[in-house]
Amino acid sequence: MSQLLFNITLIISFMFAASIVREQIIYRVEGINRYKMYRLIYYGCSYGLLGSILMIYTIKIDSTIILDLRFLAVTIVCLYAGMVPAIIAACIIGIMRLLLFGITASGIIGAATIIIYLLPASFIGGCLVYLVGRYICISSNDKSA
Repeated sequence: MSQLLFNITLIISFMFAASIVREQIIYRVEGINRYKMYRLIYYGCSYGLLGSILMIYTIKIDSTIILDLRFLAVTIVCLYAGMVPAIIAACIIGIMRLLLFGITASGIIGAATIIIYLLPASFIGGCLVYLVGRYICISSNDKSA
């Protein structure tokens, strides 16, 4: 239970630190704010780093079962920033999986799993943003209130 709490605290702290760095670098440097690609690359790299850190700090469920929350990093960046940063983050997490734990059968399966997970996460993220956007538009045009 304490390992799960540590991982959740790590995710929240990383999101806060990433937003502070984003404010200091992306929005204050003249000219970078115009280019959306810099922001997308920043989000992808930072959440790829988060997923790599989450792979190191695993949650031990049983003597043979280990859980890591690297999928949450891809889901969060997909919901907040879109598909391009999610692709960058998934590729970084997949490469770090191979570098940290070696090129074995389970390492290749783990790296492929995070990239395959990207497809449903991006679809769900896109649908959720679409539905919330429609709800906001419909609610703001309500004349009866």
